Amino acid sequence: MEEFFDNYKFTDKELEIRRSFISGSDMIKLATGDADIINDLFLEKTGKSEDQDLTNIFAVMLGLVTEDLNLSWIARKYGYKIKYLQEVLTSKKHKFMRCTLDGAIMNFDNQVAVVDAKYTNGRPFAEESWSDVIPRLIKNYTPQLNWNAYLLSEKLGEPVNKGVLSIIRQGNEPLVEEVTIDPKYQKELIEIATYFYGCVQLDTPPKEIITSEPPIPPELRKPYDMSSNDDFKHYALNFIQTKGAAVANKDYEAKLKKLVPKDALNCFGHGINIKVAKNYRKTIEIVEESI
Repeated sequence: MEEFFDNYKFTDKELEIRRSFISGSDMIKLATGDADIINDLFLEKTGKSEDQDLTNIFAVMLGLVTEDLNLSWIARKYGYKIKYLQEVLTSKKHKFMRCTLDGAIMNFDNQVAVVDAKYTNGRPFAEESWSDVIPRLIKNYTPQLNWNAYLLSEKLGEPVNKGVLSIIRQGNEPLVEEVTIDPKYQKELIEIATYFYGCVQLDTPPKEIITSEPPIPPELRKPYDMSSNDDFKHYALNFIQTKGAAVANKDYEAKLKKLVPKDALNCFGHGINIKVAKNYRKTIEIVEESI
């Protein structure tokens, strides 16, 4: 029966190629900002750690063997036309960018969407409720979807604005979850990967990588009652008390700027100086106590 697992093992050449690029699954690790996870990835990419045999991880294998069923099911149920199955994409602009697509839905709400098929036991972590599981998975895989969408966009020569996670949860049929692709977030991911790849090339361990939270779709956002948060209470009360002063300040700022002659380099007096830039943008600074 070992031949079954051989079909899913990487050859030495494939492992060498994987070390030479940053993939979508690598991007998930980098986007965590976790020093230990990123250092492990660095050791892997620089050949200083033994390559992990993923066929020894049952959860990984379960995801692999259910992928075809997953995508075939949603294609039949929703009429999706899915192309580019297991196609390897490499960026023309960023040579280190690479991914293996699960596929692309060519008719998702009349547009192209990159799709990723996942399997999960669907159990909540400690201090999570059952309703928190899918949002956590979406957050975790959003970097990979954005990464793969960028590469697919390069291939097609047109924007790819949607990502789809097709999630098999326990023994249930796949859930189709939509993720909006964010160009600003894609740019941040590429900047992180550029830095990390440079560290690999120089064989220099990366320093702290600071990342922002993946964009959260509006439908997954929720209200929070901050009544019991003492810091929130302190800042809220101060905000309310100073709100009137801030509004008045903005009003006087506008009135002062309106008094500046068109040919002025700067205007000063009564403790303030108004500078006029070449593009006529005016800034006010306090130079002494007002009188």
